[in-house]
This record gives sequence, C-alpha cells and structure tokens, in this order.
Amino acid sequence: MRVDVHAHIMSRDFHEAMAKLPGMIKRPNLWGFELARDGKHIASCNEAWFDRDHPIREMDRKGFDMRLVSLAPPNLYIFPPEQQPEVARWVNDETIAYCKGRIDRLRALPSLPLGDPAAALIELDRIAGAPEVAGVAIGSNVSGVPLSDERFEPVWAKINALKMPVVEHPLHPTFAGDIQDRNLSVVLGFWFDTQLCVTRLILNGVFERYPDFPFIVAHTGGGVISAIDRLDWATPRWAKNLKQPASFYAKRLYYDTCAVYAPTLMEAHNAIGAGHLMFGTDYPYIDIDFAHVSDLPLAGAEKAAINGDTAAKVFKLA
Repeated sequence: MRVDVHAHIMSRDFHEAMAKLPGMIKRPNLWGFELARDGKHIASCNEAWFDRDHPIREMDRKGFDMRLVSLAPPNLYIFPPEQQPEVARWVNDETIAYCKGRIDRLRALPSLPLGDPAAALIELDRIAGAPEVAGVAIGSNVSGVPLSDERFEPVWAKINALKMPVVEHPLHPTFAGDIQDRNLSVVLGFWFDTQLCVTRLILNGVFERYPDFPFIVAHTGGGVISAIDRLDWATPRWAKNLKQPASFYAKRLYYDTCAVYAPTLMEAHNAIGAGHLMFGTDYPYIDIDFAHVSDLPLAGAEKAAINGDTAAKVFKLA
C-alpha cells in the first residue's frame, strides 16, 4: 500500500469563515489567493482545490493508494478559543464526510479545539472510533502557546489512552512578524517552529509520560534530526525528569519525507531508520510523486516501508 501521510483538505466553508474574521483580507498569490491579516500571510488556496475529487484524480495520476487529509494551516487556532469548539465540530464533520464512502482512498485527521483544552477532550471522544478517522492533526503551537504547556496535559493523557496517532504540522512561529520578507515565515519559520515544538515536547517529558501514541513530525523534522546530538547534550542540563537521553525519544517518533531533499532524507534514514520514515507530499501545495524516495540508494524493502507499509501499520489502514 502506498500512503501519503501529509496532505490537506481544502474546505470552502472553512476559508469563508476565516475570511470573515476581523482584519482579514483576500489577495492574489502564487497558488491562487491568500488570506492575510496585519500584513502577515495566514492561508493560501486555489479554487480548483475545493473540488472534492481533486485529490483522487491526483492520487490516480501519481499511483497513490491512500491519503490522510487534515486542515491546512492555520488549523482551528486562528479562531478565538470560545469559537473553536463549534468550528471544530462542523469542519471535522465535513472532513469525515469528505472521506465517507471512500475510506479505501482517504482517511481523516480531524483537528482539536486546543484553545479550549476541555472542549478538545470532548471532541476527541466524539470523533474517536469513526471508521474514517485515522488520527488527529495538531499544529506546532496554539496561538503561540507551546504544546508542552501544562494546560494540554489532559489532552496528551487522553490521546495516549486512546493510542491515537498524532500528525504534527508547523504553524507560524511567535516571531513570524520579524520574518515576513520573502515569505520566510513559511519558507523557514514553519521548520523552526517544528524544531521548537518537538524539542519542547521531548525536554518537557511529554513523550516520557505518554509513550503509547505514535507522533508523526512534518517536513522530516524540520531540522530537528540534525540537532539530536545537541539535544542529548541539553538533556542532563535542562530536561524535565527524563529517564533517557533526548535522542531516545526523538528516534521513537516518525517523520514524513516532505523535506524531499535526498541528503536530508538519507540523514534521517541513517539516524532513525527507514521504519520511522513515512511518505508525504504536502498536497496540494507541493506537486510531487514517489521519485524523491524511489531514487534513494536504499533496499526495496526499506523503500516499501517508507512509501506506505509503516503508515498502514501505524494508522491501521489495512
């Protein structure tokens, strides 16, 4: 089975709801159009992406068996905390309906209203067990609040009890206002925020306390794999009650292949092994097929693991 673990659903209703938020403007960009506020990029889209059959046509063209779909940035967190539970309900229902009747090709990664952690627990209970649901998608920060913050402890405990896979996706970092030139908040800021997110989760002991759920990191870790030795150096100095060096937890995570660059993918392979890499595209923003994995100097069984065998086991797709 060939599986894309990093793909997005484009909801017209969700984009229209974001467009109604105070200060939001719509303007052209290289993908089609974007929403922006206070001069900062919020979300990009294209009218063609609202077609519910667009991902299936792209999958057929490229030979994909299945895609896991989630909201694109900025996820639910662009909405005020008091509004997030309602938006979560209808957009998750839409995402599940998008996959309904097509679960042999599409599975949903619903979002949680983490601006209201108590509501996030309710939403977890509501969506868990739906046949269309393969896991949940979580942004790298929640309106600037790190995922390692104590307010999210009950959410991690619940996810761990459910053994529910979590797919991380970067969002604009808290310092995004300082890197708006040349769209650097997306080009590199997303990667910076994934590094910060994963490092904080490790050093604050989230994966120590809750070891029973799979966590999939976007963009091949956004550089965090290159920093594993540095994180080990930090462990005895600044980590919170870790029983193992940081590398132990980093190597238990899974990483998608959206870095694309062959030397980066090989570094990840050498550090964590093919069994912890999962094929991803970042559809519809990035137009790629399996070539960036197929061209790697790896054994056939390793490529098969990356291209979908591991994802099929972790997300229970088969």
